Amino acid sequence: MRQPATILVVDDERAVRMMLEAALRAQGYKIQSAANGSAARDMIALEEFDLVLLDLQLGDSDGIEILRELKRDWPATEVILLTAHGSINSAISALRHGAFDYLLKPAQVNDIRERVERALEQRRTALQRTELLQRISDSARALGLIESGAPGTPAPVNNSDRIEVGPLLLDLRRHAASLGNQVMSLTRTEFALLTALAQQPDTALSYGTLSEAVYGRVQPEDEARALLRPHIARLRHKLESTGLGGIALVSIRSMGYMLQTE
Repeated sequence: MRQPATILVVDDERAVRMMLEAALRAQGYKIQSAANGSAARDMIALEEFDLVLLDLQLGDSDGIEILRELKRDWPATEVILLTAHGSINSAISALRHGAFDYLLKPAQVNDIRERVERALEQRRTALQRTELLQRISDSARALGLIESGAPGTPAPVNNSDRIEVGPLLLDLRRHAASLGNQVMSLTRTEFALLTALAQQPDTALSYGTLSEAVYGRVQPEDEARALLRPHIARLRHKLESTGLGGIALVSIRSMGYMLQTE
């Protein structure tokens, strides 16, 4: 039996939040909610939702900025924006940054339910396509039609609680990272990605290898590259923003990425 879809409702109006929660819970969805952008960011950092209903005008945050951050961390999550202050420019901006749809408040419950189901159906279709491509890839490897590995395939996971690469220290038990004496704030995906790279410093790891380490499954190289790119960009920025040398996250053209020691 298919698991119920997980939906996060983000709106600073309590009445709107409660209405959306009740309407969607009645459809069998698993609902969580956040009353502001800060709470939404905390929840998104810890969990991947199937869909997020996001108010564009939050008291403490810009909905478009949250949309951009969400799509960086969870590119497969569908997002529907709600706002009482709609304009063609904001609608175009929302769609440009990856929103599935854009609705004006007060929206009718039936309209919201319909858009939610359409968004979830699009997500299911995309996931099914990925799974099909994965099965084809696995079958091809089993038949020897494509190589089963690539240079730089990671060694078995280190059982130690710590990984040290130059000034970089990863605490695997606490999921904490520091560079020199500076603590780094990383998402779960960024930490998993940095851990995979740190396990084999100065070794080029393919997009597929890194994707498997982060997401737990092998994906076609082009899809893996698209999934990893925004996380790599943010991780590289966080490493560079410390102002410390010693390590660098470098791109290997048409191959993948490497954590280079200096």
